[in-house]
Amino acid sequence: MKEKVKKALNEILSILNWEIEFDVEEPPQEVKFDLATNIPIIVSKKYELEPQNVFEQIKNLCVKQFGTFLFSDIEYSPPGFINFNLSKDLLLEEIKQIVLNKENYPVCKPKEEIKVLIEFVSANPTGPLHIGHGRSAVLGDVLGNIFKKLGYNITKEYYVNDIGRQINALSASVIMSLYEYDNSSVDDDIKTFCEEIVQQARYKGNYIKDIALKVKSNFGKVNKENFKQIQKFIVESVMEQIKTSLTNFRVIFDNYFYESSLYESSFVEKIKELLIKNGLVEERDNALWFKSAQFGDDKDRVIIRSTGEPTYFFSDILYHYNKIQRGYNLLINIWGTDHHGYVDRIKSAFEKICSFEHYDAKLKIVLYQLVSLIENKQRVSMSTREGKFVTLDEVINEVGVDVTRFFLLTKSPNTHLDFDLELAKEHSLKNPVYYIQYAHTRCCSILAEVDKIISLNSINHYLEEYFKQLYEHKFVDSELSLVKKLSFYSDVLTLCIETFSVHHLCNYLVELAKIFHKFYEECRVIERNKIIVFPRLLLVIATKNIIKNALDILNITAPQKM
Repeated sequence: MKEKVKKALNEILSILNWEIEFDVEEPPQEVKFDLATNIPIIVSKKYELEPQNVFEQIKNLCVKQFGTFLFSDIEYSPPGFINFNLSKDLLLEEIKQIVLNKENYPVCKPKEEIKVLIEFVSANPTGPLHIGHGRSAVLGDVLGNIFKKLGYNITKEYYVNDIGRQINALSASVIMSLYEYDNSSVDDDIKTFCEEIVQQARYKGNYIKDIALKVKSNFGKVNKENFKQIQKFIVESVMEQIKTSLTNFRVIFDNYFYESSLYESSFVEKIKELLIKNGLVEERDNALWFKSAQFGDDKDRVIIRSTGEPTYFFSDILYHYNKIQRGYNLLINIWGTDHHGYVDRIKSAFEKICSFEHYDAKLKIVLYQLVSLIENKQRVSMSTREGKFVTLDEVINEVGVDVTRFFLLTKSPNTHLDFDLELAKEHSLKNPVYYIQYAHTRCCSILAEVDKIISLNSINHYLEEYFKQLYEHKFVDSELSLVKKLSFYSDVLTLCIETFSVHHLCNYLVELAKIFHKFYEECRVIERNKIIVFPRLLLVIATKNIIKNALDILNITAPQKM
């Protein structure tokens, strides 16, 4: 709807020779109009005209160009806004498209020029996924689904940090656990090496013991010759568990990209040379430093340690260079809020490399806040290192995939999220997932009753006649509210990708379900003597299509019975 209105207003501005950037948004709830624009206030500043005069010219041209098809009402609002009510014909045309296109609505042209890579979860393979990882997983998964729905070429990727200090700590933790179980299974020199590591950092938990037993079963004894192979085995054992958890959570990645593969490629030296040539790094204390302070960081950052070991920051520079080398021009990273200090430095490195290499690519980093599990009105404390945390699998087993996915999406990523286990287990209208799914089952129930009177398959032959009845129908308030809410579905999807947040879709579904339940109580589709009110039937079909469409994007089931 917003795009249609914006396109029409751009036509008007072109006639008036006014070149401006303007917004079309839904006004505050107390303003009883469908949409509003700030055109008068923008034009008045640029062209020194009275906002009221700007409004009058736009209103007159709207009537002249579009008649009553686009707007049923246009009103000026000081200090310089125009409020619009959309015409009934425009809204019903959208309902027609929803009914006709079913699961393909909204129909979007492929945006082949934009190749999107969305990287999310990317949890270090040092243990099972917890509920915080679940938030990243479902946010990235659904955001990717929306991009795909709107015609974008999208790849979902998991970046596996399979080298570095945390992997050394994981390996040492597993090997020391094996040593404590059977000291003959670890050579003395490996034991000494691992002891030094776990004194600084050690992972705990039953999963460490389980992997230790797998190591013994597959390798017998840990020694210098097989240490690197065992380290890879340990990482893959954790990754296997992570992949299983993600599959159970209905999150499927197109690609798992391993950090270690970056150092097998030829462009490591190329990037170092590029950074040195353009004065972005300098050597100090036998280490190579990126000059991030000049880009707003609090200090410069090491990318190659004095030992020759690369830092995570250097790996991230390589990884982002690899992404644009693969042809992606919109990169979306979904990171935990603990990475907030990392954003500016990776963006500055990325932008400089794109500039030097003449790449037209954009990087968007979405930070998500922590998740707190609430049980019996108390927060559940968690510590990954200590092995004291509630896994994503445990939450799913307790409340189900549908509820877990939805609850983790109900807030903007930059908002802390409290996951109420008691509410999540509710099978009542208090639970928003149940509330939305119940609306879908009500649609299915009505359609099943209609099918007993007239075959639903035969309706397709008479749709044009039923659409004619829809346009002639005298709408009551609950019907019109439903028409308007359904018509704005595609705008909500667009809003999700513009803000890189899918909580708008969850909020929309709750509001749509509320409006439909009111419609259901007030408007009979099948009157006495089994007479079908076809305009209302079309609204039920449209509602079912939109709820099913949205739940498919969220990867949540749309039951026909409950």
